[in-house]
Amino acid sequence: MSSPAWQYQESGHPGADFDALSESYDQRMQKCRNVQGEIKEILDYIDPQQDQAILEMGTGTGEFALAAASRCHKVYAVDLSLGMLRYAEKKAQARGVVNVEFLPGGFLTYCHQGEPLAAAVSQLALHHLPDFWKQIALIRLADMLKPGGRLCLRDVVYSFSPADHQKFFEEFFSSESERTKGDHEFVGSIVSHVKNEYSTMDWIMQGMMERAGFQTEKVKHSRGFFSLYLCRKL
Repeated sequence: MSSPAWQYQESGHPGADFDALSESYDQRMQKCRNVQGEIKEILDYIDPQQDQAILEMGTGTGEFALAAASRCHKVYAVDLSLGMLRYAEKKAQARGVVNVEFLPGGFLTYCHQGEPLAAAVSQLALHHLPDFWKQIALIRLADMLKPGGRLCLRDVVYSFSPADHQKFFEEFFSSESERTKGDHEFVGSIVSHVKNEYSTMDWIMQGMMERAGFQTEKVKHSRGFFSLYLCRKL
């Protein structure tokens, strides 16, 4: 079923070429994230059981989905990038993981046909949508969850004052350049994100969570740039 003409086209967003980045993505992420620590933090919160199914929207190379697979009955791993999905499937085969289903789709197009979900996870993906469509995406995720189901959202969400944005970004990019030892390509990718992506502000994100029917149980901000929201469906 095709999307209506008026719906935002996620696949047309002018972001990074994730098909081309699939094999180098994990290494790139290690420069700015503690990926294994983040996975543990999320799994500790959603606490999936062996008879439950969970969803990861924007699975990328599938690192979270593969780790979660040992804790639950099934993981539905969804992504718009076919290149990412193919790479993630190779990782699953190499690790002997058989209970992850890799599926093409996005926040606005994926229609869940499987068992009811105990939890949904999305990391560094929702910023591809403008705020109105972020709200629609969160409502759709809530509809896929059981009552009491949990949502973990990690993304670039700004927690600094917009009035201080020039000072904040100048200091942030300077610190990133020092931290990555002058890796201009990586710092340039963050510059491109700030310039071209739809990252929003914390107070807007929290309001959208509430309007989608979630209770935010914990929020963690990192360096004014990254945020993690741990929520429960009411």
